[in-house]
This record gives sequence, C-alpha cells and structure tokens, in this order.
Amino acid sequence: MSLPDLPPIISGGKFDFSIDRGGTFTDVFCIVPTSPPTPCVYKLLSEDPSNYKDAPTEGIRRFLSKYDTPSTGVAYPRNSPIDTRSLRSIRMGTTVATNALLERKGSRVLNLITAGFGDLLEIGNQSRPDIFDLSISKLGTLYSATIEVPERVRLLPPSSPPPPGSAVHAAVTGERVCVLSPPPLDLLRPRLKAAYDAGFRSASVTFMHSFLFPDHEVSVGRLCEEVGFGHVSLSHQVQPMIKVVARGQTATASAYLTPKIDEYLEGFRRGFDERLMENASLSFMRSDGGLTGVSNFQGHQAILSGPAGGVVGYAKTSYRPRPSGPAPRPCIGFDMGGTSTDVSRYDGQLPIVFESTTAGVTIQTPQLDINTVAAGGGSRLFVRPGSSGSPAMLAVGPESAGSEPGPVCYRKPGGLLAVTDANAVLGRVVPERFPSIFGPTEDQPLDVEGARAAFSDLLKGSGASQLAGISSPEELAYGFLKVANEAMCRPIRNLTQMKGYDITGHALSCFGGAGPQHACAVACSLGMSTVLVHRYGGVLSAYGLSLSDAVAEATEPANEV
Repeated sequence: MSLPDLPPIISGGKFDFSIDRGGTFTDVFCIVPTSPPTPCVYKLLSEDPSNYKDAPTEGIRRFLSKYDTPSTGVAYPRNSPIDTRSLRSIRMGTTVATNALLERKGSRVLNLITAGFGDLLEIGNQSRPDIFDLSISKLGTLYSATIEVPERVRLLPPSSPPPPGSAVHAAVTGERVCVLSPPPLDLLRPRLKAAYDAGFRSASVTFMHSFLFPDHEVSVGRLCEEVGFGHVSLSHQVQPMIKVVARGQTATASAYLTPKIDEYLEGFRRGFDERLMENASLSFMRSDGGLTGVSNFQGHQAILSGPAGGVVGYAKTSYRPRPSGPAPRPCIGFDMGGTSTDVSRYDGQLPIVFESTTAGVTIQTPQLDINTVAAGGGSRLFVRPGSSGSPAMLAVGPESAGSEPGPVCYRKPGGLLAVTDANAVLGRVVPERFPSIFGPTEDQPLDVEGARAAFSDLLKGSGASQLAGISSPEELAYGFLKVANEAMCRPIRNLTQMKGYDITGHALSCFGGAGPQHACAVACSLGMSTVLVHRYGGVLSAYGLSLSDAVAEATEPANEV
C-alpha cells in the first residue's frame, strides 16, 4: 500500500498518529501537518518479521519518510531508532493484553491472600458456564503459587467494643475496624525471597477487608518491592470495592497482564530515540473507551483496548442526535477484522458494564459491552467429515490464519485457506482496490488464482466428497461465507432481541477490514434495512482513537445508602 502524494508539510509541523494494532492488520490514521492539515490512512500487516519487528513503529516510520524527510532532510532508515522531533502525539489500541489472557501467556504471578482463603480465587463464585455440560473443563488460575498471610481485621458495629487487646483504626469510610492480626512481615520476608529465587517477578496481594482498611496490603506490597518484585498489584488500588473474589481476580489479572504491557511498551519505545516521551504524548485506549497516559495503563484495563476505538468511532460518526423530532435510530456496531468480529450497540450512551468474565476470569472494572465471535477475514476454513454416512459439514474458525502465514491469497509460504480467500474467489475482494503489500517485496496484489486452486484442492479431498450439491470452488467458497455470516448474526441477536430490542429498528454500522464484504448478507439475515459504511470504515478503530477523550477513573467505598 503506497501513501498518496501531498503538498509539503509546514515548517515545524508535527504529526499526530492514531494506531490500532489488530491480530492481522495494523491500521494507521495520521494527521499530516500540511496547510490545512491532511488526514491520511495506511494499513500494514501486524506481523511481517522478514521486513520489520513492530508494525506500529514501521507505520510511523513510513509516514515520516514519505512526508517529513523531503521537508526537513531527516532520514528514517529501517531498523534504526526513529527521530521524534516531528512527533506530537501517538494514540494506540493494542490486543497485547487480550492475547496474553486468551493464550495464557502472561507473567508468573505469586498470589498473596488472607490465611484460610488460599483456594478462594480458584473456587470463584461456583457458577457454571454451561449448566447442562456433564464434563466441565476449567481454565487454570492466573497465579502459579499462593502464600497465605495470617492477617485479619474486623469491622466494628457502631456501639460494639473492640475485642480485648486489639487495636482500633478508622476505615477509609469513617467506620471503625479492629486489627485482629497484623501481617507478620519478618516471617513473610524469607517466603517472598524463596518465591523470588524461584523466578517470580510479579505479585498480587488480596486481603479480605482491604477495601476498608488497606494498611496491611500496603505494608506487604512494600515488602514485596524490597525483596525485588518488579510489579505488585494491590487489590485496594486496582479496584477498591467489596466482593473479594472479583476484586482478587481483577488484581491477579493486573499482575498477570501489566508486565506484558510494560514489556511491549519498552520494546515500542526502543524503536524511537530517547526523547520520545519529551517530544510526544503517548496514550493508550482503555477498555472503557477512554484514553490514558502510558504510565497509568494497566493490564486489567486493556482487555478491550483493541475494539474500544471502533466503538467510539462508529458512535461518533453513525449516531446523529436530532435537536427535535423522533429519536435517532440506534446503531449496531459490526467490526469484522482479520481475526475476530466484535459487535456492540449504541443508543446515545457508550454501553458500559462494570463486571465481566473473559477467558474464565472475572474482571471488575468498567468496560464497553462488546461481544466477540471468532469469525474474521483470517478465520480458517475446514470440511468436517460426516459420520455414519451423514454429509460433511463446513466449519469456520475459531482458528485464525493471522498475518503470518495468513490466508492463501497473501502469497506467503504455508498460507492457510481462510474467509478472505472465499471473498477473493467470489469477487467480493477486488485485488486492484486492496493494498498491494504482499510478496517478498511487499508490493504485489492478492493472489486470487492461488486461492481458487486451494478451494479446488479442498473440494477434491476425502471429506469434501460428502458435500451434497457443491461442485465448484465458487460454490464451496459461498457455502463457507454462509456459515461465517450465521456465526456473526448470533451475537447481534443476543445484544438486541435477547434484551427486548427490536432489531429491525437499528442501523448496522459496519467497519473493519472485512465488515463491508459481509454487511448486506448479515443485515438481510437479521431483517435490518439500513447499512452504514463510513469513509474510514476500513480503519475506523484507528480513526476512533483520534476522536477519543482522555479519562480519569476514581472509585472509593462508602457506608451510606
């Protein structure tokens, strides 16, 4: 994909970048400092190790090489730190935390919890995701080891005297608490040192009543830092609310994911010179649809960092309030990317939930209400052989071809048949209109004939011989698309019909790299009559980042009703 020719930038002009790094593509929206400023978009593969290490950094480098070098003479060679004098702001949404949670590739976490409750976070709230499933397979906990700390405080009723010999303190709510057992720091230190020597570098501290009386967590957290732990999550700081299970799991998620966020940020910063934080503001999208500074960006706030920008984008471009007359039509956001499809509903307010469960982990923090289905442009296509003479079945996902090796039409060795191949074979993806970023030199178009040949080979396979009524690669590709469309309709029905909303009264706002290819078929299946496609629909998550506001969140417990 080549950048367009623009007028020269103004003297001293600064670039503003908004970048969404998805599972397959990285989208870049840039305000180029011409006169007047010019918005410009760009796409590149999120993973292309033979050409670059980090896609967002490479996207910024290409913009600066194209527009800044001719005016300033500053060179931006590949694999060298980027000169940051021409940068003003970088806004990013990332799937680093999401992928680490789903794939269980976070940091090793030591769980410190009140004595007697060592199994509490594993037991959870005992809810079953499927009450009729006779074979339950639970995901493992995010922490790898537990230390039970013999500490305890008790809330005193207003007229009750404290137990003999116990100290009375004021809680953060103004109530009285008595310390029954302070944490034995001298006995705890060697246990923490042994855990550190065993390779633990991240710790989560969850005490029963720390939302009222945080002193015990503070003292143990300070001890962990003295021992050498690089990251310590205190539950009263992460989420100072009652309900110790959700609070503890949120703190553990923060300890599990934040080091991975920090690791990615450190690698990102290494792609620039040492003055990055002085010359440019660097902010990240949180799960609640607001931006936060890099120093405040924590793992438990980043689960929906990627799709949140898209929700802000369609909310501010598709929903048009009227000064008078009937209320505007609510919108369904349909964000179909390369790896998954995210759907949400907007009726004038961002859909916020305060507790959610992701990959079996309950997280108690404000998040946008987004439903995700594993069907995207990179979702792999399979033919499942039938049993006992029954016909074979077409299956889409949940595995994804990603961007490495990617779909067959991406021209990479070992390419895997995916939804994008089906759209290419049926003419729904036009190579001339698609970025020519493929092949060894990153300048070749999609390989439609290669995709068609792959469908022909699949059709000749043993499983496909049981497919009734399918005799051509095009018919096979169309069958796969029907399966994918139905999978994407289900979460939309859950957001509307299952909550009492008339789905036909909504507009379908489609975006993402693959959204418009499926929007009309999805709308017809759901009985929707209006489909909206923004001019920046292919990069709306990145564009939404440019429209987002910085937010600050504060939570404190209260004893009033």
